[in-house]
Amino acid sequence: MTTPITRINPVLIDIPMPVETDRLTIRPPQPGDGIRVTEAKRETWADLTRWMDWATGEPDPSADEAVMREAQARFILRTDLMMLAFDRTTGKPVVFTGLHRNNWHARIFEIGYWVPTSARGQGYATEAANALTRFAFQALAARKVIITHAAGNEASAAVIHRLGYTLESVERFGTTLPDSTVVDQYRYARFDANGLPDLAIRW
Repeated sequence: MTTPITRINPVLIDIPMPVETDRLTIRPPQPGDGIRVTEAKRETWADLTRWMDWATGEPDPSADEAVMREAQARFILRTDLMMLAFDRTTGKPVVFTGLHRNNWHARIFEIGYWVPTSARGQGYATEAANALTRFAFQALAARKVIITHAAGNEASAAVIHRLGYTLESVERFGTTLPDSTVVDQYRYARFDANGLPDLAIRW
């Protein structure tokens, strides 16, 4: 006879926020963040429309504000954990990130990220992904954390390699880019936070 596995309602899971490093404050979206997203998209649009399947049309403040408010609701419902990382000195958003495709029962989370053009080259993506990896394992009891990248996206791959993720699989023709090109998708995983680059973090 098997014993049924008790599944907790994810809404009842407490998620401590914000996550802070010496340089970053990482928090869920809030009303008013839409214009910040629009400004970041506008300066980064050429790159986003190369790699991100959601980057279609043109950045629009009203549409982005709606996305932020909907993302806030999804965070509360625990169906998706979108987050923004702000430079603690300037107050500007420097990484758009989060924990996505979450399996709360298996405790598997997937990190995504993109960095505005003006914030690149300063290690923000690596720092934010390092922080969220630690947060997933230490605060959310993760068993596994995943990061993926499309073939050719070397900037994203560099972040993954710096954080010591291990290649788990290559899905041939696994993702479609905004220009309809179909390319391989690389899937990396970590099963603990051991060996991550040193980082002071709190929540």
